[in-house]
Amino acid sequence: MADIFLAPLLQVFYEKLASPALQKVADLYNLTDDFQKLQQTLPIIQALLKDAEERQRSDRAVQIWLSNLNDAACKAEDLLEEFTYKGKIPTGLEMLSRIPDLKDILACDDGSITVYKIHDLIYDLARSIARNEYLILENAFPQSDLAQIRHLSIVRDYRSSLIPEALYRAKHLRTLLVVSGGGFGGDPADMFSHFSYLRVLDLSGYDIKLPDSIGKLHCLKYLDLSKTHIEELPSTASSLRSLLILNLFGCYNLKRLPSVNGMTELRHLNISGCEKLTAMPSGIGKLVHLQTLPIYVVRSGAFSPGAFSPGAFPPGAFSPGASLDLQRFDLSILRNLKLRGELKIKHLERVVNGDEAEEANLMNKEYLKSLGLCWGNDDTSLFPNPALEASTARFLERKHRTPGPSQTNRGEMDGDLGAEVLAHLQPHQNLQRLFVVGYPGLSFPHWRLPKLTMVVLINCRGCLHLPTLGHLPLLETLRMEGTAEVTSIGIEFYGENTPIIFPSLLELTIGDFPVLQEWSSMDSRETFPKLSKLTVRKCPNLIVMPSVLSLQHLELHDCNPRILRSLENLTLLSDLVIKGFTELLSLPGILLRNNCLLRSLKVISCPKLHSLPSELENLTSLKSLTIRWCEELSSLPLGFQNLTALESLEIGDCHSLISPPQEGIGGLSSLRTLSIENCSNLASISMKFQDFTALEHLTIMYCPSLAALPDDLQYLSAIRSLTILECPELAFLPEGLQHATTLQTLEIRSCPSEIQRSCQLFNLNTDNCTLHDFRYLSWQTRWLSLTRS
Repeated sequence: MADIFLAPLLQVFYEKLASPALQKVADLYNLTDDFQKLQQTLPIIQALLKDAEERQRSDRAVQIWLSNLNDAACKAEDLLEEFTYKGKIPTGLEMLSRIPDLKDILACDDGSITVYKIHDLIYDLARSIARNEYLILENAFPQSDLAQIRHLSIVRDYRSSLIPEALYRAKHLRTLLVVSGGGFGGDPADMFSHFSYLRVLDLSGYDIKLPDSIGKLHCLKYLDLSKTHIEELPSTASSLRSLLILNLFGCYNLKRLPSVNGMTELRHLNISGCEKLTAMPSGIGKLVHLQTLPIYVVRSGAFSPGAFSPGAFPPGAFSPGASLDLQRFDLSILRNLKLRGELKIKHLERVVNGDEAEEANLMNKEYLKSLGLCWGNDDTSLFPNPALEASTARFLERKHRTPGPSQTNRGEMDGDLGAEVLAHLQPHQNLQRLFVVGYPGLSFPHWRLPKLTMVVLINCRGCLHLPTLGHLPLLETLRMEGTAEVTSIGIEFYGENTPIIFPSLLELTIGDFPVLQEWSSMDSRETFPKLSKLTVRKCPNLIVMPSVLSLQHLELHDCNPRILRSLENLTLLSDLVIKGFTELLSLPGILLRNNCLLRSLKVISCPKLHSLPSELENLTSLKSLTIRWCEELSSLPLGFQNLTALESLEIGDCHSLISPPQEGIGGLSSLRTLSIENCSNLASISMKFQDFTALEHLTIMYCPSLAALPDDLQYLSAIRSLTILECPELAFLPEGLQHATTLQTLEIRSCPSEIQRSCQLFNLNTDNCTLHDFRYLSWQTRWLSLTRS
């Protein structure tokens, strides 16, 4: 988040440089030329930060660079304020000591930016002078004077007080960053009242309830509460009049926000991922500087004070002059906001008419990159967002939502009204990503959005035809799911008078089209020239689709087997997934024969599949093979020995499989992982383990008919782990196992007691080995874990 803190801070610098008071001081000290150079340079730096904002999501070095720049910017602002209000010019050494990170402030790894550095000796001297202003507190307090501390990081790996009382002496603290492995214990309600000069407060990721004293931080510019469990902010937070950034990213439990009437300087309100918010805070429309607002919730009927936290409104908020604004949480509030980045508008079914939708003024918001338009109760967190996806696992228990009383069922939505509303929400032509969820209309409007790179349409179940998208020159990702009335895809989807259809599309997903029967191609025009990944899900009646020769990744889920005939001409596949084909009897051999470059093949949940084609042996580049839930698969094909590149083989839930080919499976010299699970009739494993010279992990689970393992396990020269679970007929381990000198972990669970006698042959100490009781047993230099029944 350093990037969105710096951008408004630079804007503040720019405004201060142009202020009459500062100009007078500049004239007094003959610094007018320097100030003009600064004013010319700031726009360049702002452009640099815009690029860094994009790169930091995937480049850790850029994140660190922005973090260092953030601290230097805070110091520079302090100097500028002192210069403005006191007319004092700091000495060069003082400036270096107060902005120590300017040494590499414009350094960049790719060399594309001019680098300005001060001499190392001067830099070290400046750092030495400023050392008392910085403190990283882990355990014991340093001997330095805490009253001089300006920037503090608190590192805790246990529950403790957020701010030790001894630090209350640091009354001029500007930055407080808390890094901890857990929550915090009880803290005094007035703990923040000691730090009236605090500018940056970062409490991201931790379980804390903010005290009311947070409202006393009148100088606070940056407040980060992202990925916390908070449900609401104290009403006193509305008094943070200097706040530029409020980061609530990923606060999945957040239900309400206090009034933002007093936050007149707020530039960025990041509530991305706060899907439990039921309404927008009072005063949101008055934030004339607001640029970031990822979510906007349309009001539900008349204004209800219960939608906000108690005390969220200042005295007199319900006066006649203010009540009208408080009741109108409609789209007109968005009209004058100069929003950037992403915006998702939720509960559009509450919009009264098209005129209200037009009040949002989306067509003039030229800096919006991403727009989400959502109706009803559909899960709008389905939008692709890598940052959110990375943190979702920690909050899975909070992802189950139940419709509230103000939410509207799909059956109650007016399709005509929905179409009118959507037509009046046309965005600016600069938009790059468009998401439409739960749209109840019958058709889509014809918008001209030439810069779109991603389109996602989810649960638009009333639509009879797909929108025309084939003409979009930059579209790279298209996802369409949950369209219940579309029976065919053709010219209306591709568009007319377009020489190349979908010229830039790389990834296409079509899912849950229950009545779709035909997906036609355009014979006379080039279609999908760059498409590399295609996913088709839950299209049980689709029997005809285009043969896209550029495809490299193909996934087919819950489809009609006849669809495979349309794919026989493909030759460039590297990944193939066939899942949920309930009527599929066999795979077409020509599909495998024509795709010798295939690297990954998954055949899952095909209960009537009785065999795999012999053409499997042609897949000499195959690295991963997964076969699961194919209950009638009775045998594996010959020719496995030709799969010399195979690294992972997984066979599971194939209950008709009795044994591999009698000739055995050998030649898999690259195999590293072998897993055989839940094959109830598997009686033997006739594999030539002497060829498995690279095998590291062998897992055999839930095979009740398996009575013995191969004797040649001793040839597994790279084996590291062997896991055997729930094999009640397996009476002993092969003697060759004692010669597998690389084995590090042996886990045997719920197998016969005779296994213990086999272990004794290897001089294993198993006297204390009981059911589900894990022990570490010494065997030469390796560690083993065994349990028995």
